[in-house]
Amino acid sequence: MQVVHESKVLARFSNGHPQQIELVCPHCLREATFSPVAWHQHARLLAVAEAPCPRCSGDVMFLLKFDRRDDEAPPILYIDPPASGRELVAGIEHLRTLSAPLGRTYESAIKLFNHAEWGASAITMRHFLDGLAKRLLGADKRELPLSRELDALIKEVDLARPLQNIAPLLAPAGAIGHRFEDEATIDREVAEQLVELTEGLVSYLVVLPAMLAETKARIDSAPVPLRRDDVVEIRSRG
Repeated sequence: MQVVHESKVLARFSNGHPQQIELVCPHCLREATFSPVAWHQHARLLAVAEAPCPRCSGDVMFLLKFDRRDDEAPPILYIDPPASGRELVAGIEHLRTLSAPLGRTYESAIKLFNHAEWGASAITMRHFLDGLAKRLLGADKRELPLSRELDALIKEVDLARPLQNIAPLLAPAGAIGHRFEDEATIDREVAEQLVELTEGLVSYLVVLPAMLAETKARIDSAPVPLRRDDVVEIRSRG
């Protein structure tokens, strides 16, 4: 099973259960709007429904899992088999807060990718990167080409600030650091905050650099395709 992001739910029934869900079908690999009708509730723990893909008629199961400890917490929606296509980046809400238009451009690029419109997806993503760089840079550098904009971000954006903001929290007198002196004062909320903080640091310091390095290596090792002009020239010589 796979978690379905709440942004994929287009409409809900009066009880809050999803009525329309937009996903890339795991069977035909095309984007479709699924319409589960009969949700079957199981002791306030689970709700299950099925819906056929309107494009290929392949059946998909949706499952809502409720938090038995917190009635106010929204249920988590799952799909089985897992949906195909790329999901939106985790934390997309922060991008939307930074710039709603940039958020929409990024989402459009992902949607085009999931529609197998590779060229349009790549061009839209390039526009997004250019817009993001311009949003983060000073006004005097917003006319630079994209490659130089990205170079300028190193000086314009304080990449050390996240670590500088976190360090005081873990100091002996910090909001979390002082708790280590007495384990009994550490409740679930504090432990959860420390886990989230640690996971963020791992993503920032380890996962992100490694992921970007792997992606760059794949790009560097990929064969360079012939341009259309080169193909025409080769054919004319033949």
